[in-house]
Amino acid sequence: MEFNGTFLATIITFIVFVFVMNKILYRPILSIMEQRNEFIDTNYKNARQNDAKTDELSAEREEQLGEARDDARKKYLESVNNFKKGRDEEIAVVQDEVKEELERSGEELLQLSDEVKKELKSSMTTLASDIVEKVIGYRSEVESFDDEKVDSVLWGNK
Repeated sequence: MEFNGTFLATIITFIVFVFVMNKILYRPILSIMEQRNEFIDTNYKNARQNDAKTDELSAEREEQLGEARDDARKKYLESVNNFKKGRDEEIAVVQDEVKEELERSGEELLQLSDEVKKELKSSMTTLASDIVEKVIGYRSEVESFDDEKVDSVLWGNK
């Protein structure tokens, strides 16, 4: 192989070409690629940070929702218990009133029954005389009754 001036000119031309290409094309392209990589890395880091913040906020939100649910549940149960307590108290008051009314009514009925029995006892002589008159045809006076016998018939005493 022979080395002549063309070979040397080709090598010099190639070196000049590489130098010019390096200045004009390679360095700007490498600079743009570095900037792009930095941009991508920065955005990737920001995305990771945002994901971490999102996860943190989601966890905090879930915790707050859980606390809110617990508070709402407690308030609901408390209001239900208060309602039941108030209802039970009202029912007890009404039951007491009804019980008192029943006792008064029972006492009134007993008094009325006693009054009717006394009235019947007082009119027994007249009634007996009327019955005797109807049966035998003339009026005869009935003598007094044994009070103990009348009481046992009217009041059920033995």
